[in-house]
Amino acid sequence: MIVLSILFGLFALTAGQTCRNLPLYARCSTNPDCGCLPFSSVDDQSGICAYLHLNPTKLRACNEYNYYCDQPYTVCVHHPSLATKKPLCYPTGMASLDICPPLDHSWTSSETTTTTTTITTTVTSISVEELCANVSWSQVGKTVAGSNFTGNATNQLRNPTAILFDSKTDTLYVADTTNARIVTWHIDADYGMLVAGGNGNGNRSNQFEWISSMVLNPADGSLIVCDARNRRIVRWYPGVIDGEILAHNIYCSGLALDKQGFLYMTEFENQRVTRWTLESNLKFDSIVAGNNGKGNRLDQLYGPMNIFVDENQTLFISDNSNNRIVKWPKGATEGILVGNIRYPKGIRVTSSGNVYAIDSYYSRVIRWTPNDVNGTVIIGEKQYTLSQPTDLDFDANGNIYVCLYGKNRVEKFNLDKNECL
Repeated sequence: MIVLSILFGLFALTAGQTCRNLPLYARCSTNPDCGCLPFSSVDDQSGICAYLHLNPTKLRACNEYNYYCDQPYTVCVHHPSLATKKPLCYPTGMASLDICPPLDHSWTSSETTTTTTTITTTVTSISVEELCANVSWSQVGKTVAGSNFTGNATNQLRNPTAILFDSKTDTLYVADTTNARIVTWHIDADYGMLVAGGNGNGNRSNQFEWISSMVLNPADGSLIVCDARNRRIVRWYPGVIDGEILAHNIYCSGLALDKQGFLYMTEFENQRVTRWTLESNLKFDSIVAGNNGKGNRLDQLYGPMNIFVDENQTLFISDNSNNRIVKWPKGATEGILVGNIRYPKGIRVTSSGNVYAIDSYYSRVIRWTPNDVNGTVIIGEKQYTLSQPTDLDFDANGNIYVCLYGKNRVEKFNLDKNECL
């Protein structure tokens, strides 16, 4: 039973992420923040090479008799930072090769190299396959999260507000806001999996009040969340039962993360976008857009919502109450008009420079190319195709996912290349 339990917990790991014959918590990766966490059920110094600085007090204890973890994608280990000797259910996602690259592709205790690897976030531009000017998407969506009925069951959503798609794992993250939780849906899954919240609305560290935006930090697998009505920014590591509050007294309506690891935050009430350093704590860096009062000048914002940052640290902002999309190049003192749109919300920008945004008033998705300020409706030309859309994202194949607040689900619209042939 013990052997089966360990095998079940390790199904998400590869041989390169395990470590053997190393001293307890010894360095096992070019990342100095990683160490060998020993499995609780074996005596041969086997373990996983994992990130050491995850707060152990936020992890669930595993069964001390059979070393079983009832959480998916976790494995029972000992952790060096915990005073008690109780074994913990550690998320296998924190033992990925992206986080803990191997030492010269080997796991030997005689390794003496002092080379370190700086972990940065992935490039934020989306690799959408835009083959020609006539490329289009299906006009009938397929439900990929939620169902025809609202509720709090694992196959249901209630007023989802934000989504993001992790192409590395083919996982869709959904902010199930009225259910005060974040859930993940894998491709073709019938049910979602709880990853944050799920304890009712409130202001405790394991609760949300209104999730307006979220980003996934690939450097450590954590979710950074705008808990808007609680006026705070919260970080949730994989497998933990409580979030970590990073900032207070900010009504945040949008988040973005650049490849250098800077976090960009839309401050809805302050009519500005600010930049923060995101490490063990959140530290204010600078004001990067707005902050000139409420208004419609190009150096002003009015009710800014979602944001996107590209490889050049250019910001694209859904300037909601001004009914426009604006971009702010790095260091600019005013924005540049991308296009007009009624009450824009979710926004994404592709590597080719095309801008996609949610027109929440007319319930449709609009695209602007670098040479088209008028924009083109790509989804939602027919009335009622979408119902109160709030956010969108792409997968690696260019398919579009749209978060439908009014239908309590997320729908996928497949890329159609036929017109390009």
